[in-house]
Amino acid sequence: MTDVPDIPLDQIQQRVVAMWMGSFYGSSGYVARKLGKRSLREFQDQGARQVAATFKQLGLAEPKDVALAMATNDKNLFGSVIEVVEGDGYVEIKRHSCGLMQGAKSFARIGASLIAKEHCKTCVEGHWKKVFSDLKMDLEVEPTEDGCVMKISRQ
Repeated sequence: MTDVPDIPLDQIQQRVVAMWMGSFYGSSGYVARKLGKRSLREFQDQGARQVAATFKQLGLAEPKDVALAMATNDKNLFGSVIEVVEGDGYVEIKRHSCGLMQGAKSFARIGASLIAKEHCKTCVEGHWKKVFSDLKMDLEVEPTEDGCVMKISRQ
């Protein structure tokens, strides 16, 4: 019998990022090519509604609860360097280093057409703003060199 090696956490996170990005952009690209941009927007809207419904089902109704759930996934699954900071009437998710942005940059280095700025626009405009709208929350995003700051509040 041959032992199956363990993979270090940082390599697991890199593989999760690659799998997630490949699945997301592969599916999105297929929908856009075969069905057009309108269908792509519908596809993205459906995904955002599903995420919002999941948060609701889990009882995540406050900005802090949603922010902690997002930050927990980003940190542990994607390897993001992230913190959640509470303010007066809002909460901020500070991605000092976004694992998905790093993944987009890695794909670009090996010749893929994925651009980190475009990924960030898709992430915010195509997904998270829609999720938070469904949750009756406001989202403001400030991009940074290696991540972003998401400010979440009640509508």
